[in-house]
Amino acid sequence: MAERKGISSEGVMNSLEYKEIEDKLARQNRMIYGEGAIFLLILFIGAYQVHSGLRKEIALNRQQRNFLLSISHELKSPLSSIKLTLQTIIKRQLDPERARGLINNSLKDTERLAGLVDNLLMAAKLDGESVDFLPEDLSVNSVVEEVMAHYENKSDRPRKIELKLGEGLYVPGDRMALLTIVSNLLENAIKYSADGDLIGAQTFKSGNKVMIRIYDTGIGITDLEKTKIFGKFYRVGNEDTRQTKGTGLGLFLVRQLVHLHKGEIVVSDNVPKGTVFTIQLPSAESIVRSDSEMPRSQTVS
Repeated sequence: MAERKGISSEGVMNSLEYKEIEDKLARQNRMIYGEGAIFLLILFIGAYQVHSGLRKEIALNRQQRNFLLSISHELKSPLSSIKLTLQTIIKRQLDPERARGLINNSLKDTERLAGLVDNLLMAAKLDGESVDFLPEDLSVNSVVEEVMAHYENKSDRPRKIELKLGEGLYVPGDRMALLTIVSNLLENAIKYSADGDLIGAQTFKSGNKVMIRIYDTGIGITDLEKTKIFGKFYRVGNEDTRQTKGTGLGLFLVRQLVHLHKGEIVVSDNVPKGTVFTIQLPSAESIVRSDSEMPRSQTVS
């Protein structure tokens, strides 16, 4: 019909109207394809986020379950030991030396329970943002020495303890919080070290920062786990085969308390083996060192 009226099909395809219709159709197709691609991308991202969220939720639930199991064991073991000791002392006529040994063991179990309860309470306060600090200018050396002496006296395994203390190191902060920081780091070093391994503490000044370094020659921490160890409930190693005791709160508390003191904590490898935790805290420049506090460097085996 078009050819009879003098218009060929080729002419129609070359006409301006036809090209406009063709361009419009091409634009619509591109828009449909683009919207489809965006929809698929959004769908993929959403599915990935849901999957990632589920994995994190499952991992968190697993960590919480293992935490409950660990905390139950950590509470039950010393309580059972204390109960057995008391029953033994009551039912049997023990010589003074034997009774004193059992009582000392019970005291160690009591200290272990007290430390565990303190960590749980501190974690609860940090979650509720209700931590009340009593700020004062603290001697870092006195805190480190106190914690070191405590663990050295109660340790029943052969250790090499190294202590290197700088001069006139003071920081503004809460004494109990600083004791908790150093105690948890030292306990962590002991936990992952074998008999005869070196465990040490060092304090020194770098610029306007006071540095506290706790180090060991134990099993070390992998690079992958270095990014996770400060997480709540996280513990080094496989959850199902781990042999070491603990709740996974120690390093979480350490980082939180360090940050509340406007400081930073870094974990690195020791050479040739082991782990180093380095804390930097703001220095209390206004404090004058007393004459009785002199620089010390000592090694105790």
